[in-house]
Amino acid sequence: RRPQGCSKLCIRNKRLASILGSMAPLRSAILAFMFCAGVVGAVEAESEEAVVERSSMLARRMEAESQLAMSELALAFVSRDESHLYEATEGEEGSIRCGDVYCASGIGSHCCHGSAVHSHYSICCGSTGRCRRGVGGLALCTR
Repeated sequence: RRPQGCSKLCIRNKRLASILGSMAPLRSAILAFMFCAGVVGAVEAESEEAVVERSSMLARRMEAESQLAMSELALAFVSRDESHLYEATEGEEGSIRCGDVYCASGIGSHCCHGSAVHSHYSICCGSTGRCRRGVGGLALCTR
């Protein structure tokens, strides 16, 4: 029987917290992430070793996702910095409007739209570049 005023989720969180008691400094972060990942209920039947292994796996996943985001941010800066190589002036014959810039014609450049911090922007990718959107909607020119 559950304590008065405590939901099933509350009971699950308390049980999980007791299992993770030896990991007190990380308990809050792990519980929050596991709750968001939808694994709180599945943890009830696992041993302490399995919970520690799952927590370690989730921490590695979070680190990998963070590294991916940083790599895509670096690629977005390179893509933006190299965009000028494929841009043209407004009046240039055959130029293609791409947001606030114009992409040069005849060299295979094309427009790539992105967004960052509540604003939209456009860059030009070269003929060998493929436009895609990275983490947070950043414009990336990839091969």
